[in-house]
Amino acid sequence: MKKRTFYNPETETKEEYTEVWKTESVSVKDIKDLLVTNHYWEDREGELWLDFEDPNENFRAAFNAYRRRKGYMEPQQIKDLRKRLGLDLRRFAERLGISYSKLSQIENNKRVQTLSQEVSFRKAQQDYQRQGFLTDYSATANVEKLLTVAIENGEPNSLKQPSEFYGLKTKPNERYFKITRRTGGVA
Repeated sequence: MKKRTFYNPETETKEEYTEVWKTESVSVKDIKDLLVTNHYWEDREGELWLDFEDPNENFRAAFNAYRRRKGYMEPQQIKDLRKRLGLDLRRFAERLGISYSKLSQIENNKRVQTLSQEVSFRKAQQDYQRQGFLTDYSATANVEKLLTVAIENGEPNSLKQPSEFYGLKTKPNERYFKITRRTGGVA
């Protein structure tokens, strides 16, 4: 049994504590039965205290157990992906539609990502694996501009006769073609 002396700011005393590892069932979000081995320091009266030097240690263990159960990416995987994409924290958060502070908390294991955030991380991971960069959907594609560029660059094979047309009520004499295939990742 490991023993250590700590100053306890709550009791304003300095005393010796015994290290205790305890497997407990904890709840995180929608999962109520996560088994986690938590770390405590026990005082001479038998009261358990969180680690005085790292009071969030057990919360991180619970978050990691939740991610494993859900099959979510770990904080370090998210951070590594962001760095491989060459994006700083603010730019990555902006591109994924996540607030900077929430992404920072997720990467530092102070928050568990939501399902929609996990989907964004997975799509970013898929983009990186397929093409080496994060697809940018921030601006709406201007079809006329794309067609003009394709014609100017002499790419006749990229321009196919559209199979489906639609009209607008406001401009009944104009015909527009329907885009039926998109590629890319994060939306």
